[in-house]
Amino acid sequence: MKKVSIYIPSLRGGGAERVMVTVANELAARNWSVDLVLAFATGPYLSEVSSKVGVVDLKSTRVLKSVPGLAAYLRSKRPDTLLAAMSNANMAASLAHRLARSPARLVLSERSMPSQMRADLVGKSMMAVKHLAYARAHGVVAVFKSCADDFLKLAMRRFASQSGLLF
Repeated sequence: MKKVSIYIPSLRGGGAERVMVTVANELAARNWSVDLVLAFATGPYLSEVSSKVGVVDLKSTRVLKSVPGLAAYLRSKRPDTLLAAMSNANMAASLAHRLARSPARLVLSERSMPSQMRADLVGKSMMAVKHLAYARAHGVVAVFKSCADDFLKLAMRRFASQSGLLF
């Protein structure tokens, strides 16, 4: 049986959280082993999680602080696939995956347009960190075509001299 772990910050509300609960519930209904790994298990969608889905609470106040707990989880539970959603969770999942030396397939789900990030040093630093994190992924899912096109355009422009692309 395939084991899938889905990592997101919490279930406080929003589209990404609702979609990940739906994905977890549907995979579990198809007899997959599914854990919903949360930096902090809170939010209105918690009650919508199927009883067939394991809920793992890393009890972290911030996504970055959940990295050691997520790495420990990956080492002990050894899922076949780790799916993360939302930019900060994607970066944390990539780091935890690397720290754990996990053989799991790492799939990141992006919901934002990188060209719309801040143009200051913070925005540029975030884009550089994103590139490193996303380059380690086995796959990146963009929720709409313009988001994927935006990532590819920026990746090709910034890293044209390198052999790898984000997608």
